[in-house]
Amino acid sequence: MASLEKQLQKCDPDKVKLIVTDSVFSMEGDVADVKTIVELAKKYNASVMVDEAHGIGVFGPGGRGVCHHCGVAEDVDLIMGTFSKSFASLGGFIATDKEITNYLRHHSRSYIFTASITPASTAAALAAIDIMEQEPERQQALWDVTNYALDGFRNMGCEIGNTSTPIIPLFIRDNLKTFAVTQELLEEGIFVNPVVSPAVAPHDTLIRFSLMATHSREQVTTALEKIQKVFRKYDIIK
Repeated sequence: MASLEKQLQKCDPDKVKLIVTDSVFSMEGDVADVKTIVELAKKYNASVMVDEAHGIGVFGPGGRGVCHHCGVAEDVDLIMGTFSKSFASLGGFIATDKEITNYLRHHSRSYIFTASITPASTAAALAAIDIMEQEPERQQALWDVTNYALDGFRNMGCEIGNTSTPIIPLFIRDNLKTFAVTQELLEEGIFVNPVVSPAVAPHDTLIRFSLMATHSREQVTTALEKIQKVFRKYDIIK
């Protein structure tokens, strides 16, 4: 946030300034400090755009996302999201006021030259919204299994960074080991995403362990046991 403020201080007070951020960062699962971002935006006359791709369905009442969870949704100028994550569909959205919506419709090239999403994709997204609103127990189940997994990895001695979300990075910090661990875990029946350079620096490579509301504690326990076995083999944990 200190770095952001320094950048804003360099800007002309009367010029357009747009602060753009993810709400939940997809590789390491850390959450943006949207409260402070909104405070800085007000202080320096800037606008805010938040991509809730990995926050919707996870945070906030009815799964509305981090902005609602932190109580700043009304102060965020553009809230963007995709239907390809928790909505299990295709397409996306930008929620904003009428003036900005009209501007985007007439000036956003990627929108102008994009076809409409299919009726089936639209129906799937709408059904997902209904489930989020009507079945809050799914969101609670996601957090229960997430906290169980986070505790398990910490107790195991894994390096998981600053995550507090269902996206859990397991740092390996070696390109070749990351690929080897991913392959061995797949053979054990555990699917994880390898994240290697150039997506991250070679010393920051990791595998991404992601959870859904439908995962059970028993499944997570099995995953923890197999990850511990493979990590010990490659001397990632003791």
